[in-house]
Amino acid sequence: MQISTRLVALVAGVVLAALLPAGASAAVPADRRETPRIAGAATTGVPAAQRLRPYRGPCTITRDGTRIVGRTVGCDLRIRARGVRISRSYVAGTIATSGRGSFRLVRSTVDASPGSSRMVTVVGESRFRVVRSEIRGGNRSINCWDRCLVRHSWVHGQDTDATGRTHESGIRMGTRGRFIGNRIACDAPNVAPDAGCSAPLTGYGDYGPVRDNLVQGNLFVATTGGTCAYGGSSGGKPYSGHARGIRFIDNRFERGSTRRCGYWEPVMDFDRSAPGNVFTGNRWIGGGRVRP
Repeated sequence: MQISTRLVALVAGVVLAALLPAGASAAVPADRRETPRIAGAATTGVPAAQRLRPYRGPCTITRDGTRIVGRTVGCDLRIRARGVRISRSYVAGTIATSGRGSFRLVRSTVDASPGSSRMVTVVGESRFRVVRSEIRGGNRSINCWDRCLVRHSWVHGQDTDATGRTHESGIRMGTRGRFIGNRIACDAPNVAPDAGCSAPLTGYGDYGPVRDNLVQGNLFVATTGGTCAYGGSSGGKPYSGHARGIRFIDNRFERGSTRRCGYWEPVMDFDRSAPGNVFTGNRWIGGGRVRP
């Protein structure tokens, strides 16, 4: 009796799945892994066919479940309500939670400073989701203090501080953040004496511990800063020794002009010995493993 190869493969897959722990997946050799799908101009921000109308609602949102769809918003939004949803919209300003506020930003563009320069955080601080959106302007694109998801989004275009004082960055991670499938850049130029990019992804342990973050399937764009990512254990910070549960998995790194993604190294201050920390499957575009 002949058995099709398709049936054999199906049975083998079922057996393998049964042998794996719950939530686990079979390992794939590094040279066979596909480059993850990465967000960019064609897949993020307001869809080209979307018609935008002026937003005439409040800039401080206090009504739970508020929906902003297909609008141009010309102010900084303060989210004090739960379950706010902003979709297919252009925000010329910032978005930030306070108190019990939470929001979801989907297929939208947020520019903190169109036609000007502002040293502000564009999107923050806790209990938010950013999906397929473009974030630009300001000096810090996204601050995830606690419980955030940034997925399939494009972070770039930070403002230049002509005074030479402020550092720029892409995403700052705190606790319980998930950063998946994004294109993350910090591309502001250096300005003497001290302005310029820190990194596309930062996490230092200065204001609180950096814990329980998943960084997976992102593209780290080569930066003008010192490194492409800080791993949560920067020396000399109040919470340097409290990092744990930081997982860098299957990310891709551009080498850039320094061949190291940043000025010094691709990833700095990542403690492999910290509980729950994982660094696996991270590779250079063009081949080769990235090591912290």
